[in-house]
Amino acid sequence: MFPVPGGFGLLLADMTQVKAAMRILRNAKIPATYPHLFVRAAALALARNKDSPQLVCNYRRLLPGTVDIGLSMAGETTYAPVVVLPAVDRTPLSALIPAVIEAVDIAAAKESHDLAIMRRWIVPFRFLRRWILGILNRSLTFRRRMVGTFQVTCLNNVDIVVPLVFYSSAILGVGAIRDRVVASEGKAVVRPTAWLSGTADHAATDGLRGGDVLRAIKEILESDELVREAREASVLMAARRGHVSEPRLAPAEQVPAEAE
Repeated sequence: MFPVPGGFGLLLADMTQVKAAMRILRNAKIPATYPHLFVRAAALALARNKDSPQLVCNYRRLLPGTVDIGLSMAGETTYAPVVVLPAVDRTPLSALIPAVIEAVDIAAAKESHDLAIMRRWIVPFRFLRRWILGILNRSLTFRRRMVGTFQVTCLNNVDIVVPLVFYSSAILGVGAIRDRVVASEGKAVVRPTAWLSGTADHAATDGLRGGDVLRAIKEILESDELVREAREASVLMAARRGHVSEPRLAPAEQVPAEAE
């Protein structure tokens, strides 16, 4: 009977290590993009905060055994399709990147097929449409299959993106990576940064736990964890091509000490 409380949290994250990981992947000819790294960081953070990726629906609570992340993608209509990536917390970058590329291609083809069916198949009565949608909305299985237990959306044409309506338990919004002046050890320095936003279903979590997850994502992005995974992915790719070498950053690409 009470109105659902809403809100979001914001954190500014240093993207120096993320860009270093991206350079390693691209130098190894791996078709990686920044959303791959954001999805992986979110999955690791959720796996380390056990109570956070829960779903609450129709007086039932689901604590999933794996972190299934829904990645929003641009579609043919204003309704953005969601690509569900299962068990991302157990999938390193070497396996995650090709899995995301394949899933996006499949989702794009499926969207065209689904739109064609929807244009031909229309439930004639409003009350019947609402009844069907109400049943689906109260199904934890349906919601998890549609969007996973956590969503990620990235926009590189705005500084801050804050999704207010979503279908999972929580959603991470990532804006464009831009050079900004930030404080480091009491000095003004220029760093590549991005705004992270976290919005959650208040029935599933509260502001304190949601803030802890958002900060955990920021800490992973600012650490060298993704850089290490990128090196492992590049070594695996080199081994498949018959040439194994240790990937190194060029002198101009070394991570500044104050950013570590």
